[in-house]
Amino acid sequence: MSFSQEQKRDIIGQPIKVSCCKRALLQGILATKGYVRDGFITISLDGADVVQYVSDLISEVYSKIPEVSTSKNGGRRKIVSFSSKSAEQYITAFCIGEMAFSEKCSVCQSYFLRGMFLASGRVSDPAKQYSLEFSVADRAERVLQLLSDFGVEVKLSKKSNETLVYIRHSEIIEDFFAMAGMNHAAFDIMNAKIQGDLRNTANRIANCETNNIDRAVAASLPQIALIGELIDRGLISLLPEELERTARFRYENESMSLSQLAGAITPPISKSGLSHRLKKITEMAEILLKKGSINDI
Repeated sequence: MSFSQEQKRDIIGQPIKVSCCKRALLQGILATKGYVRDGFITISLDGADVVQYVSDLISEVYSKIPEVSTSKNGGRRKIVSFSSKSAEQYITAFCIGEMAFSEKCSVCQSYFLRGMFLASGRVSDPAKQYSLEFSVADRAERVLQLLSDFGVEVKLSKKSNETLVYIRHSEIIEDFFAMAGMNHAAFDIMNAKIQGDLRNTANRIANCETNNIDRAVAASLPQIALIGELIDRGLISLLPEELERTARFRYENESMSLSQLAGAITPPISKSGLSHRLKKITEMAEILLKKGSINDI
């Protein structure tokens, strides 16, 4: 089941106790997908559960038993049709901008928005991307203006034979679902953002640590090469005891950073003190490898 289907099933599963909210939800459906054809209201819907839910809602609100038929274009979409003068008047009024919905109580607006989403909306899985779209055909400008009036910033897009009103910002998508009373959807998006931020932070830390190790290894390579050559030529013992011990420790731990080496060596030494020792080892190693004698140092 897709993320969109989960949210629509959540709408369907919540009982509506107040009649004005039922009407507001149905008006959200009619506003985006209701058309008047030959004296009938037709609504194109996807999903058997959505079709049954809307059919039951029509029966309750308009006291009409709708007919369900398969779309001429085939596929899973169904056409729910019924006759109602009041529904026809509402669709006409909505399309010309005279009416949005019948607001009788403080939550009617949220139910209207749920109806819009149920009939025409789809939302991407927030773990993959942030996208909320409404497929509203010739009513795109009207829906865009309506959502803007509600304080929801949306944009318009035309793709081949489909006109979309869309949102690509997670905060605005959260706001829409919060306004629609779809709290599960809003929380899922928030959680996805938190998880995404945590993953990004972990990746940045891992990349930073990897880069630090790479830099430490790159910086140590010339030192290690010199020390390795001293060992191969039997000259390492010509270094003073403390420097010889430090040189061997550096050679045996080439991936360690300077700070790590300073803390691991016995006895421990400061980072600046270790840096001074390694510089001295490098200077002496270069002379030893060139002259081959401690007397030349």
